[in-house]
Amino acid sequence: MERKVKISIRNLKKSFGPKHILKGVSLDIYEGEILYIIGKSGTGKSVMLKHISALMRPDSGQVIIDEDDIFALDDKKLNLVRRKLGVLFQMAALFDSMSVYENVAFSLRRFFKFTEPEIAAIVKEKLELVGLRGVEHLNPSALSGGMQKRVGLARAIAAQPEIVLYDEPTTGVDPILAAAVDDLIKKLNRELGVTSIVISHDMNSVFRTAHRVAMLYDGHFVKIGTPQEFRESDDPVVRQFVEGRAQGPMPIL
Repeated sequence: MERKVKISIRNLKKSFGPKHILKGVSLDIYEGEILYIIGKSGTGKSVMLKHISALMRPDSGQVIIDEDDIFALDDKKLNLVRRKLGVLFQMAALFDSMSVYENVAFSLRRFFKFTEPEIAAIVKEKLELVGLRGVEHLNPSALSGGMQKRVGLARAIAAQPEIVLYDEPTTGVDPILAAAVDDLIKKLNRELGVTSIVISHDMNSVFRTAHRVAMLYDGHFVKIGTPQEFRESDDPVVRQFVEGRAQGPMPIL
C-alpha cells in the first residue's frame, strides 16, 4: 500500500550571509510516521524545522503540506495550514506569567471559538495524556524540567494538530526522563495518529523511537533510511555520528 506524503520538502536552500546552511535539500515525510532529523550542532536541523513551520522563509525551494506550497500562500491561508502544526520547543518555552492551565489553553483561546467548559475539558484531557494531573493551577516555575516538557507537549497537542514538531526534546534531561519523552512521542503517534518530526542528536532516542531517520551534513541529507540501516551503514560520516567519535571526516568544530 502506497504511503501518503504529508510534507514534501523540495530543493530547499537557505543562507545567512556567506554561510550556506541548506544547499538544496529534498525530503518526503509520510503521514503518521516518526521521522528524526539528525546531525551535528549547526548543520541546519532547527533551520529546517523553522521552514516547515513557516517561521523562516527559504532563499528558494518549497515546503508542501497536504499539497499546499506554504510559501505561496497568503497570510490567511498560511494561518489555516499552521493550525495543523503543534510545536514542542527545545526548552518547553512556557509562558512564566501564566499557569499550566493558561499555557495549555493558549492556542485554544487565540485561534478557536471553544467555550470555557470545552477548553477546561481539553486541557484536562491533554495533561492526562502526557501523564500530568492536578497541576493546572501551578506556574511553570513550580515544575521540574521534565514536567515543563510534558506541559509544553500538552500545549503542542491541545488543538489536535496533524503534525507535531519536536525541537531537541531530550536535550538537558537525564537518561530516564529521555526514555519517558521517547515513550510519549510514540504514544502520541500511536493514539493520535500524528505525523511526528523530531530534531535531535540523541542516537539512543533515534534507535528507540524513529520509523525513519534523515541525517544533515554540509547542507545536504547524506543518508535517509530506517534506524537499522543507520546502524549498518558503512558511510564514514554516518558511522562517526552514530558512534559518537571525535575522529572522522566531520570536524569537531
